[in-house]
Amino acid sequence: MATTSFDKSFVIQDRESSKRFMKAVAQPRLVDVEDKDLKAESKKGLQLLARRFNLSQKS
Repeated sequence: MATTSFDKSFVIQDRESSKRFMKAVAQPRLVDVEDKDLKAESKKGLQLLARRFNLSQKS
């Protein structure tokens, strides 16, 4: 996930580009994001951490 934003000024010099920009702003693209089972993800993450720390203790 992106954690940085930016602020940049720009100038649109022709009418056609202006129309396309306004249309793009008025109709943003929708992005489908897959639903995740957070409990299963958390359980898997804890298992991986436990395995990693168990391996490092044996060395």
